[in-house]
Amino acid sequence: MENETKNCVNCKKDFTIEPEDFNFYEKIKVPPPTWCPECRMIRRMACVNAWSLFWRNCDKCGTRTLSMYSPSQKINVYCQPCWWADDWDGTEYAMDYDPKRNFLEQVKELSEKTPYTTLETAYLTLKNCDYSNCIAYSKNCFMVAWADYCESVYYSSILNGLKFSSDCLRGWESELCYESIGFINNYRTFFSDESDNCVDVWFSRNCYSCTNCVGCVNLRGASNCIFNVKYSKEEYGEKIKEMKLDSWSGLRKVEKKAYEFWLTKPYREYHGHSLNLNVTGEYTFQSKNSKEGYIVNYAENCKWCQFITVASTKDCMDYSGWGNNVELIYESGQIGDGVSNCKFSVDCFEDSVNTEYSLWCVRSKNNFGCVNLKRKSYCILNKQYNKESFDKLRMQIIIDMKKNPYVDGLGRAYPYGEFFGVCFGKFAYNNSNAGKFFPKTKEQAKAQGYAWNDEENLTTQATIKASLLPETIRETIDSILEEIIECSNCARAYKIVQGELDFLRKINLPLPHECPKCRENTRFFRMNKPGMHHRECDKCGIKIYTPYAPDRPEIVYCVKCYQHEFA
Repeated sequence: MENETKNCVNCKKDFTIEPEDFNFYEKIKVPPPTWCPECRMIRRMACVNAWSLFWRNCDKCGTRTLSMYSPSQKINVYCQPCWWADDWDGTEYAMDYDPKRNFLEQVKELSEKTPYTTLETAYLTLKNCDYSNCIAYSKNCFMVAWADYCESVYYSSILNGLKFSSDCLRGWESELCYESIGFINNYRTFFSDESDNCVDVWFSRNCYSCTNCVGCVNLRGASNCIFNVKYSKEEYGEKIKEMKLDSWSGLRKVEKKAYEFWLTKPYREYHGHSLNLNVTGEYTFQSKNSKEGYIVNYAENCKWCQFITVASTKDCMDYSGWGNNVELIYESGQIGDGVSNCKFSVDCFEDSVNTEYSLWCVRSKNNFGCVNLKRKSYCILNKQYNKESFDKLRMQIIIDMKKNPYVDGLGRAYPYGEFFGVCFGKFAYNNSNAGKFFPKTKEQAKAQGYAWNDEENLTTQATIKASLLPETIRETIDSILEEIIECSNCARAYKIVQGELDFLRKINLPLPHECPKCRENTRFFRMNKPGMHHRECDKCGIKIYTPYAPDRPEIVYCVKCYQHEFA
């Protein structure tokens, strides 16, 4: 079979389906997609919301709770104890399939009746993580999103095995880290990007197995270095004292100099390492035979996947999060924890098997077109059948979906083999993960059929400006916990919580002057977004495939040149 070029139904751009793609579609018995890879990714990500949270009341018990869903949304939302309780399982909302109506239209109707959980978590695996979202197997975490196996972490995202840390992004198996991005097996790493196996490293980039370094770039096994200059242990200690890294003004001065210094040194073609085999994409680690990935870890034989953060993931395509012993996932998001053969679904986890066109099916097997269903098998539209009846009706519905596909307001058809239509998502575009990684204006989003939300959580009157905060943590007294601080960037009000204060005292760093959302936005700005580009290596001139667009200011080397110079 040869490459086939198709025109995307959504963006009208051409895209290529390769022979290996056709082999996968045949393996899982689905037709080829009609949307291009990027449009498919955005469509999936628009159905997930990890970072935009609101206050609303539980529609069952009335408890005020943190929620992914804004208070104005006209859907039923249960707090986590109510949603995970055993007094309902979703079959109470069962519907009979009507062959005279479009099937996805009936799934949409079901999705508007069933109750959703306020936060997307594996609630029964958590301890004291009531204010975190997209989290599992963790304890004592606060305002954390997309995390597994974490402990005592604050204001951080996309994590696995991080402990006693705050304000981090893409952190793995590390401890006592702050304001750092893309690291594994680190201890006491601060304000640094893409570093592994480091101890006491500050404002550094792409450093590995380094100790006691400040403002360094592309070092290997170094110690007592400042801006890539080697010092004796005694000299290093004296210069660190002069920098006053325990003060707010000292940190800002070194930060400015470090970020300017970073741009003078080369970047690797893409972020990955030698444990990869036959991979392309950005932030891809310990993977093989996986192409076009973004934040992919422990994957094998995968393509067009994102946010795979827990081992392992095999034989998947168009899959947006999160892994943990999964296989054969296609056109789905937020799928994990022992799931197999899941297609066109969102938020199905904990050993779910053979699931299609479903939302929030937990510990369930052999379900088609179900929403908010728990511990059930052989269900269609939340109605349970015996195996023979289920198989027969499923095949009939697939035939009906091909003959009578759902068509949205923009005339885009969704036959069997396409993910849910744009209007099926429960999140406004600007509140969804798509809005986080593919920002659009309100007009652009609505023109493509996405909803938009202008609501914001109410803020309260600040009692102190950030500029008046103490210069060091030693000068900070416990009464700061009673203050409401005005963010120096956006003027929103925020507070310091007890655990955060204890952590900052432990690492001897001053209070942040920006609110958690502004700090989060700054970290995401420092990280490359999805999307690969063709450009030339700035050393040898060969063609490379990289997340750095040709018009960006970074110096970019191909893998061979980079490793020759810095490995």
